[in-house]
Amino acid sequence: MLIDWLTIRHPINDKLGSYLLEKIQDCMGNTYCCNPDGSVKWSKVSLDIDKLRSDSPGLFWSISCDADSNRYISIGASPSSLEFGGVNVFGSLDIEYGAQVLLQHARRALLSILPDFQYWQCCRVDVTCNYDLGNVAQVKQGLRLLLATDAPRRRTNSDRKGGDTVYWNPTSDLRAGKAYHKGPQLRKQVRHGACECPEELLDKADNLLRLELKLGARWFRRLKKAWHCLTPAELLQEHQSFFGALIGEGLEVKDMGSLLKELEKVCPTKGRALAAHKTFSLIKSMGYTQTKESTPQRTFMRHCADLRLAGISSAELCAGEIIPFKVRKMVIAEPVKWWDEIKRVA
Repeated sequence: MLIDWLTIRHPINDKLGSYLLEKIQDCMGNTYCCNPDGSVKWSKVSLDIDKLRSDSPGLFWSISCDADSNRYISIGASPSSLEFGGVNVFGSLDIEYGAQVLLQHARRALLSILPDFQYWQCCRVDVTCNYDLGNVAQVKQGLRLLLATDAPRRRTNSDRKGGDTVYWNPTSDLRAGKAYHKGPQLRKQVRHGACECPEELLDKADNLLRLELKLGARWFRRLKKAWHCLTPAELLQEHQSFFGALIGEGLEVKDMGSLLKELEKVCPTKGRALAAHKTFSLIKSMGYTQTKESTPQRTFMRHCADLRLAGISSAELCAGEIIPFKVRKMVIAEPVKWWDEIKRVA
């Protein structure tokens, strides 16, 4: 559980100090990305901070105007990413602490004294929970099931780029949801040099399905209390309310165990391992004889040979009794809180 993104803004006025006001005049319409040490990584013209992905590394700040021509300085980042060197898998749900982390880095980046968090407005917070589904195949299966969770005003969308990320109301400035596989996303960050993470933790992240709730500017305009007084329990309740209405008490996926991983060790390609795994699934659901009759002979024999190498006995393959797969249930109210809670598949 963590706050995976936080955006706060402050009106541009004399409280910001003469040095910062002078610096701001040259930055209108630009967004800046800074390293934790305060150095500027890059800048772009007219980039909306709240359009950024929550896994964007670094701290971002920009100057913008509202409809009434009031100017604001906005800063946004993932507090856990700033704290843990870009690895934003786990962190804190304390919004006050998150704002302090952002301001600490922003003061260093801007070389200025900034007002305390109580004097800032909150425009966006992403509340995120991770769920251990056991292995990669079950995470993929869970995401496919989530694609069918349409509800009133919460239409699902798949990733337009061909991935398996699931979105609910992605353009809403009230509440929007997202589900994705954390392992591949974290490996991509490591590959691109955005962070460093041990292989052991990357393997654990492969088990995680991640549900992310974005509370946008309109949600905070409707909030009847100071944003920094929101408790972790209240943020978690918002998360459970949004996704609980879509998933109910939990999401059930079939537990395939470690068979696919064992097949990948003995098969020449991952595609062949997956094909042998599908044949085994048919045997479990239809029986050995029916599967053999409905599959090309050479293909069936090759898959059976691969399954035996992976540890499936001939008796298990030929058994007339059909043994169902175990069912693993993902419960919305029971997210993983730290690395030690993830059961690593051997």
